[in-house]
Amino acid sequence: MTVDLEQPRAIEGLQARLATLFRVLLHGGIWQVTKDGRFYGHYRAAQPAFDAARAAALGVVASGGSADVVWNDRRPDGATTDRAKGLAVTPFGTVRTMQFRAGTTRIVP
Repeated sequence: MTVDLEQPRAIEGLQARLATLFRVLLHGGIWQVTKDGRFYGHYRAAQPAFDAARAAALGVVASGGSADVVWNDRRPDGATTDRAKGLAVTPFGTVRTMQFRAGTTRIVP
């Protein structure tokens, strides 16, 4: 099965609507955030990019929608470990997703 991360994904169950998809990418030394495949912002560091994506996702939930934040985790502790060889290997990184859904996401004013 192939999943196109540039397109919004349908949410199953009671919330059968499209989730707004935010992606956080490191490209050429600049952190880029996209919303549903379109430019959302550039950041010089990872944390402000994640903070912006999270805040935007919470805004979508506050408006009655739902959102996903997707990123490629390249940290050594996010890697697959091969203890027999003593290696932590992440050739392409591990794709991580944070889901923001109405009723499950605490929104603090």
